[in-house]
Amino acid sequence: MTWSLSPTLSPLLVLAGIQGIIYIYDPLSKERVSVLRGHGGRITSVTAHPRKPHIICTTSRDHTMRLWDLHLPKSMKVVAADPEAARLGPPFGNPLTGGEEEGIGPGKCFAVSAGGVGDGHKATVLDASLHPFLNIVATSSVDHAVMLWMYEPPPSPTASVCTLAIIGRPVFCFKRFHMAQVIRVHWLSPSVLLSQTSQSFSAGHDNFPGKLVVWEWLHYEALKEAAENGVKYARDYLNSTDSSSYKILAEVHIRQPTAMPLSISGTMATLTTSSIIRVIDLSLLIARARPDPDVALLHRDLSLEHEEEWQEKLREIKRQQWESAGNLWFPGVVDAVEIVNQNLEKTYNAVLYHGILIRVGERERVQVWLPSEALSH
Repeated sequence: MTWSLSPTLSPLLVLAGIQGIIYIYDPLSKERVSVLRGHGGRITSVTAHPRKPHIICTTSRDHTMRLWDLHLPKSMKVVAADPEAARLGPPFGNPLTGGEEEGIGPGKCFAVSAGGVGDGHKATVLDASLHPFLNIVATSSVDHAVMLWMYEPPPSPTASVCTLAIIGRPVFCFKRFHMAQVIRVHWLSPSVLLSQTSQSFSAGHDNFPGKLVVWEWLHYEALKEAAENGVKYARDYLNSTDSSSYKILAEVHIRQPTAMPLSISGTMATLTTSSIIRVIDLSLLIARARPDPDVALLHRDLSLEHEEEWQEKLREIKRQQWESAGNLWFPGVVDAVEIVNQNLEKTYNAVLYHGILIRVGERERVQVWLPSEALSH
Protein backbone atom coordinates (compact mmCIF):
# COMPACT_ATOMS: atom_id res chain seq x y z
CA MET A 1 0.00 0.00 0.00
CA THR A 2 1.13 3.55 -0.70
CA TRP A 3 -0.29 7.05 -1.20
CA SER A 4 -0.34 8.95 -4.47
CA LEU A 5 -1.85 12.14 -5.91
CA SER A 6 -4.36 12.70 -8.70
CA PRO A 7 -3.85 15.42 -11.37
CA THR A 8 -6.04 17.67 -9.18
CA LEU A 9 -3.78 16.94 -6.16
CA SER A 10 -6.41 14.96 -4.30
CA PRO A 11 -5.08 11.92 -2.36
CA LEU A 12 -5.16 8.45 -3.87
CA LEU A 13 -4.72 5.15 -2.04
CA VAL A 14 -2.83 2.51 -4.05
CA LEU A 15 -3.30 -1.14 -3.07
CA ALA A 16 -1.80 -4.29 -4.59
CA GLY A 17 -1.30 -7.87 -3.56
CA ILE A 18 -1.82 -11.54 -4.19
CA GLN A 19 -3.71 -11.26 -7.50
CA GLY A 20 -1.02 -9.17 -9.22
CA ILE A 21 -3.54 -6.35 -9.74
CA ILE A 22 -3.24 -2.70 -8.64
CA TYR A 23 -6.32 -0.99 -7.22
CA ILE A 24 -6.47 2.80 -6.85
CA TYR A 25 -9.07 4.46 -4.63
CA ASP A 26 -10.08 8.02 -3.86
CA PRO A 27 -10.57 8.10 -0.06
CA LEU A 28 -12.51 11.37 -0.24
CA SER A 29 -15.18 10.15 -2.66
CA LYS A 30 -14.80 6.52 -1.48
CA GLU A 31 -14.75 5.40 -5.11
CA ARG A 32 -12.42 3.17 -7.09
CA VAL A 33 -10.47 5.22 -9.63
CA SER A 34 -8.41 2.62 -11.51
CA VAL A 35 -7.57 -1.05 -11.84
CA LEU A 36 -4.19 -1.80 -13.44
CA ARG A 37 -2.92 -5.17 -14.68
CA GLY A 38 0.41 -6.36 -16.03
CA HIS A 39 2.35 -8.39 -13.48
CA GLY A 40 2.45 -12.14 -13.97
CA GLY A 41 2.52 -12.96 -10.26
CA ARG A 42 1.78 -11.71 -6.79
CA ILE A 43 2.80 -8.09 -6.17
CA THR A 44 5.21 -7.94 -3.23
CA SER A 45 5.57 -4.17 -2.77
CA VAL A 46 4.26 -0.87 -4.04
CA THR A 47 6.00 2.45 -3.45
CA ALA A 48 5.57 6.03 -4.68
CA HIS A 49 8.23 8.45 -5.92
CA PRO A 50 9.23 10.74 -3.01
CA ARG A 51 8.92 13.93 -5.13
CA LYS A 52 6.54 12.79 -7.90
CA PRO A 53 3.95 10.64 -6.10
CA HIS A 54 1.96 10.01 -9.29
CA ILE A 55 4.84 7.72 -10.34
CA ILE A 56 4.73 4.39 -8.52
CA CYS A 57 6.88 1.28 -8.62
CA THR A 58 5.66 -2.28 -8.04
CA THR A 59 7.66 -5.48 -7.53
CA SER A 60 6.47 -9.03 -8.04
CA ARG A 61 7.04 -12.74 -7.86
CA ASP A 62 7.37 -12.65 -11.66
CA HIS A 63 11.01 -11.45 -11.09
CA THR A 64 10.31 -7.91 -12.36
CA MET A 65 9.62 -4.39 -11.19
CA ARG A 66 7.24 -2.09 -13.07
CA LEU A 67 6.97 1.70 -13.20
CA TRP A 68 3.55 3.32 -13.61
CA ASP A 69 2.38 6.89 -14.19
CA LEU A 70 -1.08 7.34 -12.68
CA HIS A 71 -1.61 10.60 -14.61
CA LEU A 72 -1.53 8.94 -18.04
CA PRO A 73 -5.09 8.69 -19.40
CA LYS A 74 -6.91 5.46 -20.18
CA SER A 75 -7.18 6.51 -23.84
CA MET A 76 -3.38 6.50 -24.30
CA LYS A 77 -2.16 3.58 -26.39
CA VAL A 78 0.75 1.51 -25.09
CA VAL A 79 3.20 0.20 -27.70
CA ALA A 80 6.31 -1.95 -27.30
CA ALA A 81 9.83 -0.72 -27.99
CA ASP A 82 10.64 -4.36 -28.79
CA PRO A 83 8.24 -5.84 -31.41
CA GLU A 84 8.70 -9.32 -29.90
CA ALA A 85 7.19 -8.11 -26.62
CA ALA A 86 3.88 -7.34 -28.34
CA ARG A 87 3.21 -11.08 -28.54
CA LEU A 88 2.81 -11.18 -24.75
CA GLY A 89 -0.29 -10.10 -22.87
CA PRO A 90 -1.02 -6.41 -22.38
CA PRO A 91 0.81 -4.43 -21.26
CA PHE A 92 3.30 -6.99 -22.53
CA GLY A 93 3.25 -9.02 -19.33
CA ASN A 94 0.88 -11.73 -18.14
CA PRO A 95 -1.70 -12.95 -20.70
CA LEU A 96 -5.25 -11.89 -19.87
CA THR A 97 -8.12 -14.35 -20.14
CA GLY A 98 -11.88 -14.19 -20.10
CA GLY A 99 -12.12 -10.88 -21.95
CA GLU A 100 -10.52 -8.86 -19.14
CA GLU A 101 -9.40 -5.34 -19.90
CA GLU A 102 -5.79 -4.25 -19.48
CA GLY A 103 -6.90 -1.50 -17.15
CA ILE A 104 -9.92 0.39 -15.92
CA GLY A 105 -9.35 4.09 -15.50
CA PRO A 106 -6.18 6.22 -15.79
CA GLY A 107 -2.65 4.94 -15.27
CA LYS A 108 -0.17 3.23 -17.60
CA CYS A 109 2.96 1.13 -17.19
CA PHE A 110 5.88 2.87 -18.95
CA ALA A 111 8.85 0.68 -17.92
CA VAL A 112 9.48 -2.90 -16.80
CA SER A 113 12.73 -4.59 -15.80
CA ALA A 114 13.83 -7.84 -17.39
CA GLY A 115 13.49 -10.70 -14.95
CA GLY A 116 14.50 -14.35 -14.89
CA VAL A 117 16.81 -14.01 -17.91
CA GLY A 118 19.88 -11.97 -18.76
CA ASP A 119 21.25 -9.75 -16.02
CA GLY A 120 17.97 -9.11 -14.17
CA HIS A 121 16.78 -10.63 -10.92
CA LYS A 122 16.64 -14.43 -10.89
CA ALA A 123 13.96 -14.71 -8.21
CA THR A 124 11.06 -12.84 -6.59
CA VAL A 125 11.66 -9.09 -6.34
CA LEU A 126 10.69 -8.07 -2.80
CA ASP A 127 11.11 -4.30 -2.54
CA ALA A 128 11.95 -1.11 -4.45
CA SER A 129 12.87 2.48 -3.72
CA LEU A 130 12.84 5.37 -6.21
CA HIS A 131 15.74 7.81 -6.14
CA PRO A 132 14.59 11.32 -5.15
CA PHE A 133 16.50 13.16 -7.92
CA LEU A 134 17.80 10.75 -10.59
CA ASN A 135 15.72 8.46 -12.81
CA ILE A 136 16.93 5.41 -10.90
CA VAL A 137 15.10 2.76 -8.91
CA ALA A 138 16.73 0.35 -6.46
CA THR A 139 15.30 -3.17 -6.16
CA SER A 140 15.98 -6.07 -3.77
CA SER A 141 15.28 -9.73 -4.23
CA VAL A 142 15.24 -13.29 -2.94
CA ASP A 143 18.37 -13.82 -5.08
CA HIS A 144 20.44 -11.86 -2.46
CA ALA A 145 21.03 -8.94 -4.86
CA VAL A 146 20.32 -5.21 -4.83
CA MET A 147 20.07 -3.71 -8.32
CA LEU A 148 19.92 -0.12 -9.57
CA TRP A 149 17.93 0.47 -12.77
CA MET A 150 17.93 3.60 -14.95
CA TYR A 151 14.69 4.52 -16.69
CA GLU A 152 13.43 7.15 -19.10
CA PRO A 153 10.73 9.49 -17.74
CA PRO A 154 7.12 8.78 -18.76
CA PRO A 155 5.48 10.63 -21.65
CA SER A 156 3.34 13.71 -21.19
CA PRO A 157 -0.34 12.99 -20.38
CA THR A 158 -1.20 14.86 -23.59
CA ALA A 159 0.76 12.41 -25.78
CA SER A 160 -1.18 9.85 -27.78
CA VAL A 161 1.24 6.94 -27.34
CA CYS A 162 3.26 5.49 -24.46
CA THR A 163 6.23 3.35 -25.45
CA LEU A 164 6.74 0.64 -22.84
CA ALA A 165 10.48 0.35 -22.20
CA ILE A 166 11.91 -3.04 -21.25
CA ILE A 167 15.05 -2.42 -19.18
CA GLY A 168 17.29 -5.35 -19.98
CA ARG A 169 20.23 -4.67 -17.67
CA PRO A 170 20.70 -2.76 -14.40
CA VAL A 171 23.40 -0.10 -14.25
CA PHE A 172 24.64 -1.56 -10.97
CA CYS A 173 24.22 -4.91 -9.21
CA PHE A 174 25.41 -5.50 -5.65
CA LYS A 175 25.78 -9.13 -4.51
CA ARG A 176 28.75 -9.13 -2.18
CA PHE A 177 27.40 -8.17 1.23
CA HIS A 178 24.14 -10.08 1.62
CA MET A 179 23.95 -13.83 2.20
CA ALA A 180 20.16 -14.16 2.33
CA GLN A 181 17.08 -12.69 0.66
CA VAL A 182 17.04 -8.87 0.76
CA ILE A 183 13.60 -7.93 2.09
CA ARG A 184 14.05 -4.14 2.22
CA VAL A 185 15.93 -1.44 0.31
CA HIS A 186 15.57 2.30 0.86
CA TRP A 187 17.35 5.51 -0.16
CA LEU A 188 18.41 7.39 3.01
CA SER A 189 20.08 10.15 0.96
CA PRO A 190 20.99 10.65 -2.72
CA SER A 191 24.03 8.37 -2.35
CA VAL A 192 23.32 6.29 0.76
CA LEU A 193 21.03 3.25 0.94
CA LEU A 194 19.82 0.91 3.64
CA SER A 195 19.21 -2.75 2.89
CA GLN A 196 17.90 -5.51 5.13
CA THR A 197 18.12 -9.29 4.94
CA SER A 198 16.06 -11.83 6.80
CA GLN A 199 17.53 -14.55 8.98
CA SER A 200 18.33 -17.72 7.07
CA PHE A 201 18.32 -21.31 8.29
CA SER A 202 19.98 -24.38 6.85
CA ALA A 203 21.55 -27.58 8.06
CA GLY A 204 24.70 -27.69 10.15
CA HIS A 205 26.55 -24.42 10.76
CA ASP A 206 25.05 -22.48 7.87
CA ASN A 207 22.61 -20.32 9.86
CA PHE A 208 22.96 -16.60 9.14
CA PRO A 209 21.40 -13.90 11.30
CA GLY A 210 19.42 -11.13 9.68
CA LYS A 211 21.32 -7.97 8.85
CA LEU A 212 20.82 -4.23 8.42
CA VAL A 213 23.41 -2.54 6.20
CA VAL A 214 23.84 1.19 5.59
CA TRP A 215 26.07 1.68 2.56
CA GLU A 216 27.20 4.36 0.13
CA TRP A 217 26.85 4.05 -3.63
CA LEU A 218 30.17 5.44 -4.91
CA HIS A 219 29.07 6.20 -8.49
CA TYR A 220 26.33 8.66 -7.56
CA GLU A 221 28.33 11.80 -8.43
CA ALA A 222 29.31 10.39 -11.85
CA LEU A 223 25.68 9.64 -12.78
CA LYS A 224 24.53 12.98 -11.39
CA GLU A 225 27.08 14.84 -13.52
CA ALA A 226 26.08 12.85 -16.63
CA ALA A 227 22.39 13.64 -16.02
CA GLU A 228 23.06 17.36 -15.49
CA ASN A 229 25.09 17.55 -18.72
CA GLY A 230 22.59 15.57 -20.76
CA VAL A 231 25.10 12.78 -21.35
CA LYS A 232 23.90 9.18 -21.50
CA TYR A 233 25.66 7.07 -18.89
CA ALA A 234 27.38 4.05 -20.46
CA ARG A 235 26.63 0.76 -18.73
CA ASP A 236 29.51 -1.64 -18.27
CA TYR A 237 29.26 -5.38 -17.75
CA LEU A 238 31.14 -5.55 -14.43
CA ASN A 239 29.01 -2.98 -12.63
CA SER A 240 25.85 -4.46 -14.13
CA THR A 241 26.57 -7.96 -12.85
CA ASP A 242 28.78 -7.72 -9.74
CA SER A 243 29.72 -4.16 -8.79
CA SER A 244 32.23 -3.23 -6.11
CA SER A 245 31.27 0.45 -6.27
CA TYR A 246 30.08 0.67 -2.68
CA LYS A 247 31.31 1.41 0.83
CA ILE A 248 29.65 -0.13 3.88
CA LEU A 249 29.09 2.56 6.51
CA ALA A 250 27.36 0.54 9.24
CA GLU A 251 25.91 -2.91 9.77
CA VAL A 252 23.97 -4.75 12.46
CA HIS A 253 23.40 -8.50 12.74
CA ILE A 254 20.04 -9.44 14.25
CA ARG A 255 19.04 -12.89 15.45
CA GLN A 256 15.28 -12.71 14.94
CA PRO A 257 13.62 -15.26 12.62
CA THR A 258 10.30 -13.36 12.38
CA ALA A 259 11.73 -9.90 11.59
CA MET A 260 9.60 -7.94 9.13
CA PRO A 261 10.80 -5.31 6.63
CA LEU A 262 11.76 -2.02 8.26
CA SER A 263 9.27 0.82 8.29
CA ILE A 264 11.33 3.99 7.70
CA SER A 265 10.49 7.64 8.33
CA GLY A 266 13.46 9.96 7.82
CA THR A 267 16.30 8.61 9.97
CA MET A 268 13.89 6.75 12.26
CA ALA A 269 12.75 3.19 11.66
CA THR A 270 10.78 0.42 13.31
CA LEU A 271 11.99 -3.17 13.24
CA THR A 272 9.07 -5.47 14.01
CA THR A 273 8.95 -9.15 14.95
CA SER A 274 6.04 -11.21 16.24
CA SER A 275 6.91 -10.26 19.83
CA ILE A 276 9.20 -7.18 19.77
CA ILE A 277 9.05 -3.73 18.19
CA ARG A 278 12.30 -1.78 18.13
CA VAL A 279 12.47 1.95 17.39
CA ILE A 280 15.82 2.65 15.72
CA ASP A 281 17.61 5.94 15.09
CA LEU A 282 19.61 5.02 11.98
CA SER A 283 21.99 7.95 12.51
CA LEU A 284 23.17 6.30 15.75
CA LEU A 285 24.29 3.03 14.18
CA ILE A 286 27.97 2.46 14.88
CA ALA A 287 30.24 2.89 11.87
CA ARG A 288 31.90 -0.30 10.70
CA ALA A 289 35.63 -0.31 11.46
CA ARG A 290 36.63 -3.62 9.90
CA PRO A 291 36.13 -5.49 6.59
CA ASP A 292 32.77 -7.18 6.28
CA PRO A 293 33.22 -10.90 7.04
CA ASP A 294 30.52 -11.65 4.47
CA VAL A 295 32.86 -10.40 1.74
CA ALA A 296 35.45 -12.94 2.85
CA LEU A 297 32.91 -15.67 2.17
CA LEU A 298 32.89 -14.77 -1.51
CA HIS A 299 36.64 -14.58 -2.11
CA ARG A 300 38.55 -17.75 -1.43
CA ASP A 301 41.75 -17.39 0.60
CA LEU A 302 44.45 -18.76 -1.72
CA SER A 303 46.72 -19.49 1.26
CA LEU A 304 44.37 -22.31 2.27
CA GLU A 305 45.41 -25.25 0.13
CA HIS A 306 42.85 -27.81 1.25
CA GLU A 307 39.08 -27.67 0.88
CA GLU A 308 38.66 -28.78 4.52
CA GLU A 309 40.61 -25.74 5.76
CA TRP A 310 38.47 -23.41 3.63
CA GLN A 311 35.21 -24.93 4.88
CA GLU A 312 36.37 -24.66 8.48
CA LYS A 313 37.16 -20.98 7.97
CA LEU A 314 33.68 -20.42 6.58
CA ARG A 315 32.10 -22.18 9.56
CA GLU A 316 34.12 -20.06 11.98
CA ILE A 317 33.01 -16.81 10.30
CA LYS A 318 29.40 -17.94 10.42
CA ARG A 319 29.68 -18.86 14.11
CA GLN A 320 31.12 -15.42 14.91
CA GLN A 321 28.28 -13.69 13.10
CA TRP A 322 25.66 -15.81 14.84
CA GLU A 323 27.11 -15.26 18.31
CA SER A 324 27.52 -11.49 17.79
CA ALA A 325 23.96 -10.99 16.59
CA GLY A 326 21.82 -9.10 19.09
CA ASN A 327 18.41 -10.29 20.23
CA LEU A 328 16.94 -6.98 21.42
CA TRP A 329 19.33 -4.10 22.11
CA PHE A 330 22.08 -2.84 19.83
CA PRO A 331 23.52 0.66 19.21
CA GLY A 332 20.84 2.74 17.52
CA VAL A 333 17.82 1.25 19.33
CA VAL A 334 16.21 4.11 21.26
CA ASP A 335 13.00 2.39 22.39
CA ALA A 336 11.45 -1.06 22.34
CA VAL A 337 8.16 -2.77 23.10
CA GLU A 338 8.20 -6.42 24.16
CA ILE A 339 4.77 -7.62 23.13
CA VAL A 340 5.30 -11.09 24.56
CA ASN A 341 5.33 -9.68 28.10
CA GLN A 342 1.83 -8.29 27.60
CA ASN A 343 0.28 -11.59 26.53
CA LEU A 344 -0.99 -9.88 23.40
CA GLU A 345 -1.61 -11.43 20.03
CA LYS A 346 0.89 -11.63 17.18
CA THR A 347 2.14 -8.34 15.69
CA TYR A 348 1.52 -7.93 11.95
CA ASN A 349 3.27 -4.58 11.49
CA ALA A 350 4.33 -1.38 13.23
CA VAL A 351 5.03 2.06 11.78
CA LEU A 352 6.23 5.44 12.99
CA TYR A 353 4.05 8.40 12.04
CA HIS A 354 5.21 11.85 13.20
CA GLY A 355 6.81 10.37 16.30
CA ILE A 356 3.88 8.10 17.16
CA LEU A 357 4.33 4.31 17.19
CA ILE A 358 1.35 2.45 15.72
CA ARG A 359 1.06 -1.34 16.05
CA VAL A 360 -1.32 -3.59 14.13
CA GLY A 361 -2.03 -6.99 15.65
CA GLU A 362 -4.36 -9.93 15.22
CA ARG A 363 -8.13 -9.61 15.59
CA GLU A 364 -7.94 -6.12 14.00
CA ARG A 365 -6.36 -4.75 17.16
CA VAL A 366 -4.45 -1.45 16.85
CA GLN A 367 -2.31 0.10 19.60
CA VAL A 368 -0.68 3.53 19.70
CA TRP A 369 2.30 4.66 21.79
CA LEU A 370 4.51 7.71 22.02
CA PRO A 371 8.09 6.42 21.67
CA SER A 372 8.94 7.70 25.17
CA GLU A 373 6.15 5.50 26.53
CA ALA A 374 7.19 2.35 24.67
CA LEU A 375 9.47 0.92 27.36
CA SER A 376 6.91 1.47 30.09
CA HIS A 377 4.39 -0.61 28.14
